Amino acid sequence: MKICWISSWPPRSCGIATYSFELVEALRNEGSDIHVVCHKDGGYPGEENVYPVIDLKRVRWDQDLYSVVKKIGPDILHIQHEYGLYSVADDYSAGLFRPLFRWRFQDEFPIVITYHSVYAKLDKTKAMFMDLVQRLVDAGIVHEYYQWVNLPVNIGRIVDNVYVIPHGARADISISKQDAKKFLALEGKKIIGMLGWFTPTKGYDRVIKMWDSISSKLGPDTYLVLAGEVRRNDPSHKKYREKLLQLVEKCKAKDKIKVVLRSISAKEYERILAAFDIMVLPYTFISQSGNLAHSFAFGVPVVASSLEGLKAEVEASGAGVLVPYGEDDELERAILTLAKDDTLREKCSRKALDYVRNKISWSIVAKKHMRLYRKLLEGKKTKIKDLRSEIMLE
Repeated sequence: MKICWISSWPPRSCGIATYSFELVEALRNEGSDIHVVCHKDGGYPGEENVYPVIDLKRVRWDQDLYSVVKKIGPDILHIQHEYGLYSVADDYSAGLFRPLFRWRFQDEFPIVITYHSVYAKLDKTKAMFMDLVQRLVDAGIVHEYYQWVNLPVNIGRIVDNVYVIPHGARADISISKQDAKKFLALEGKKIIGMLGWFTPTKGYDRVIKMWDSISSKLGPDTYLVLAGEVRRNDPSHKKYREKLLQLVEKCKAKDKIKVVLRSISAKEYERILAAFDIMVLPYTFISQSGNLAHSFAFGVPVVASSLEGLKAEVEASGAGVLVPYGEDDELERAILTLAKDDTLREKCSRKALDYVRNKISWSIVAKKHMRLYRKLLEGKKTKIKDLRSEIMLE
C-alpha cells in the first residue's frame, strides 16, 4: 500500500512533526510504502521518500503540493491538519480547499485527514472548516472520544466518516532516569517539570507563582525545570516567555529553578522528560496533548488540569492526578502530594507504562490506521460505503 503523508516533518521543532515521524515509522513496520510531503524546513539531506515542497510564502504553494502528490500516485492520501501548518495571512488554512477539490473529483485514491486542533466547542470558522472538509474527504480522524461526540453539535449535522484513533506513544524507551538527570546537571534531585512550547494556555506561570511555597515544603533537593521556547513569529507568545522569566527572577527559591530556554529537538526533549519525576500540565485550554502521551511513554506521573482530552486520558490510564480547572490551591496540593509520596508516583508510573503497552503504543495505533485504510480502499473498489459503527476501529 503506497501512502502519501502530508505533514510537518523533522528536523522542524513541531509536535505534529514528531507525531508523524513516530507514526510513519510504525506504519512502515506494518509494510506500508510511505512518501512524506512536508514543508521546506523538513527532511534531512539524503532522506528517502521525503519531499520538502510546501512553501507558504509562494502564492501557489498548493499547486506545488498537488503536483508532487500526482507524481507519487498514492493508494491513500493522509493529511495531518493543524491550522498553523497551512495558514497564510490568517486564512484558516483555506488554501487546502483547492487541492482537496481536485483530489476529490480528479483522483481515485481515498483521502484521510487527522485533526490535531478539535475542541468540545468550536468557533464558527473552525466548525465551518471541518464541515466543508468532511464533505470532501473519505475519513476524518480525531484523537479523543469527546471530540467525536461533540462534532455533530458543532457542525449541525450527523457525520458518518469520522473515527477515533488515540495519540500514540513509544513503548520502547530506554533512557535511564539517572543519565537524564545527569544531562540536566541535577543528579540525585527530585524534578518537577514543565516542558514544551511557551504559550499562555499552558499555564506555566501558575506553577512558578506558587514555587516558593512548594519549594519550602519539599526541601532543597527538589527542583523545578522549565524547558522550551516560543513558536516563531508570535508576538503574544514572546510576551508570555518574558512573563515567565520575570516570574522566575522574582522567586525567592529561584536557585531551585532550572530554565532551559531554547527550541528543543526531539532527542533533547526525550532526555529532559526522562529526568522528570513529575510532569505538570496546568493548562487553561487544550484539545489533546502530545506532552501527556510522551509522559506516559516515559512512565512520568502527571498533575494535569481536568480539561477535555487531559481528563479523559489521565482517567483512562490512572497515571496521575487531575486538578479542577483554575484551582491554584488544588494544583499546589496535588503537586505536593505526588512529590512527597514515592509509592504513589511509582504506582502512577507503572500504570502509565501499562497504558502505553496495552492501549496507545504506536504499533496499536498503526494497526488501527491500517484497518481504516483497508476499509476505505475496499469501499472505493466495491463502490459500497461501509456504514457499520466502528468509530474506534477496534
